[in-house]
Amino acid sequence: MGIIGQEQADPVPAQGADLVAPRATDLVPAQATVLIARIARVVRQRFERVLSPLGLRQRHLVALSYLRSNGPTAQQTLAERLRMDPSSMVCLLNELEDDDLVVRHRDRTDRRRAIIELSRHGKLALCEVDRALEAVEDEILDQLDTSQRSTLRQLLARLDLGEPDWGLMANEG
Repeated sequence: MGIIGQEQADPVPAQGADLVAPRATDLVPAQATVLIARIARVVRQRFERVLSPLGLRQRHLVALSYLRSNGPTAQQTLAERLRMDPSSMVCLLNELEDDDLVVRHRDRTDRRRAIIELSRHGKLALCEVDRALEAVEDEILDQLDTSQRSTLRQLLARLDLGEPDWGLMANEG
């Protein structure tokens, strides 16, 4: 018997007691945010792995995906929607234009504005990206059935992170 107030578990199991190794689920952090951060890190690494052979980086994909969802967009609007400063946007668009993924032209109604749109090559590249990202998603969500994947997508879509919703912005003027 230990000192009063210092009861301790017996470090040696009683004779005949089963030794049980911790299950993988016992090692899962309790906070959802920790799990999301771990998953995000793995997803980012795998995205980079599949985008690299295509000559793309995640920031390229974000801009190209926005243009696919919203169509031709003023350069300033694109910078605002992607939360990029104008000089970084210019660098990004230069890279995308050099790779023939976007086309930049002047707005006919206001020659000061540049309009950005996907090129034919950009549209084809996004089709390749879609296939590569589907493979990553299948790899990561391998242990979930179709219903569980659907539930996961719905739950994630419900999270309000204070970020612009491109689907809603497509309808703005």
